[in-house]
Amino acid sequence: MTDFATGEILYCSFICSIIFYLFRNTLSINFIISSTLIVIYFFYISWGLNYFRPPLERSISKEVVISEKKIENLTKYFSIQCNKLKKEINSKKKNKTDYLILYKNLIESENEKFKYSNLSLILTYMGIKGYYNPFTNEANVNSRIPEILVPVTVYHELAHKQGFASESDANFIGFLNAYNNDNIEIQYSASFFAFRYLYYDLYKINPNLAQDVYSSLNNEVKKDLSTVSNFWTYYANSFQKIQKSIFDLFLKTQGQKKGINSYNDVVKLLLFTFDGNNKFILNENN
Repeated sequence: MTDFATGEILYCSFICSIIFYLFRNTLSINFIISSTLIVIYFFYISWGLNYFRPPLERSISKEVVISEKKIENLTKYFSIQCNKLKKEINSKKKNKTDYLILYKNLIESENEKFKYSNLSLILTYMGIKGYYNPFTNEANVNSRIPEILVPVTVYHELAHKQGFASESDANFIGFLNAYNNDNIEIQYSASFFAFRYLYYDLYKINPNLAQDVYSSLNNEVKKDLSTVSNFWTYYANSFQKIQKSIFDLFLKTQGQKKGINSYNDVVKLLLFTFDGNNKFILNENN
């Protein structure tokens, strides 16, 4: 399933134009500089100023102490959630459906518009799950990624569309909206997302404890973890490292000091907002 994203048409046209002018040897330094400045100008005017928005971490909490125990408890919570939701999903016994259409209908019923990219194969080889186009205000999602990743990726890109430029903030807002959705497949995507981030952080602190939590997962959830891992391993290539290095530099120039590792800061936001039961309280006035 595809949508014709205006931004992708513009990108392709721009690239074709550059190639055309290169072959004709009509590109000048002045043209390159002026074109670059125009693009930068429109980027910041249209959306880029959101990078200067105060991060959620600063406004939500300043006094929460992150400890191994808290990470362990929240990781265990999401392992239980994943097991429960996966069991519910498997017990529904419905006819096989096109999950891309299903998620699009469910999410767009909330007046949240997004598009599946026509360039999904290219995005896959670049290691990209989705992206937000600030020039056309379009949230685009890679339709080739494993089903489990689609809903939370959609909400991540929609968070960018809502003005959350920080990757950690978009990760958290994306998680929160998916987690609070009434559909159990979308809830599972959110819980699966949160578990992976928390598990990797717990593993860095205490590998044995992390392994114990992993062992508590049922086989279906473990299978989903393997599916995601195998998917990215299959499409891994040297160009992804170049793309990630460029994006890492871009994020750092926009004030995200950790660059591409900023995505991992979502763990702090999960810990800051968890009420200890089953809700995440987001109050930016605290």
